[in-house]
Amino acid sequence: MTVDALAAKMQAWGLLEAPAPEAALRWIATFIEAYGDRLTSVDDAYAPIVALRNEGCLIPALELERLRSRDVLFFLDTFAQHIDHQAELRGLDLRHDIGVMAGEFGIAADAGYDAVQMALTGETSGPPLELLAPLLGHDRILMRIGAVNSKLLHGRGLEPIAYGPDGKPFEPLRGTKPPE
Repeated sequence: MTVDALAAKMQAWGLLEAPAPEAALRWIATFIEAYGDRLTSVDDAYAPIVALRNEGCLIPALELERLRSRDVLFFLDTFAQHIDHQAELRGLDLRHDIGVMAGEFGIAADAGYDAVQMALTGETSGPPLELLAPLLGHDRILMRIGAVNSKLLHGRGLEPIAYGPDGKPFEPLRGTKPPE
């Protein structure tokens, strides 16, 4: 898949103006880097492009419950503030940055990365956040994190479900206190 082929298809779908601005072509190149190995044809790009353009994403109920803790709420807010203060989202070392931020709340680096991935995409796996961040952009990242935090705070608040679907006690992602 080439940038030109995807740009032409996006124009046919009504998702891109003609001629395509230089910034849009950079976005398409980043999209191909992030999703190219998952797509068998240029038509397969439609669903992930539309998902990236949406202001929010659906998070499966059990995954949202996993995020339902004060530690995760504050961590996601810290991540959003970090993104908000970045002039450019390309080239960020988000794996490192998220690990540092997660550690401040006693959350393991990988768990923090997974929490951000879930909050931004509604999925536990996918392209690296270093590629997703410039695809989503500042505004969508802030909207998606804000929506997750709002869902966590309203309704039942930060009280997690007592039992998972398997009938076993359910425990959300929580930070641990650093050793004294």
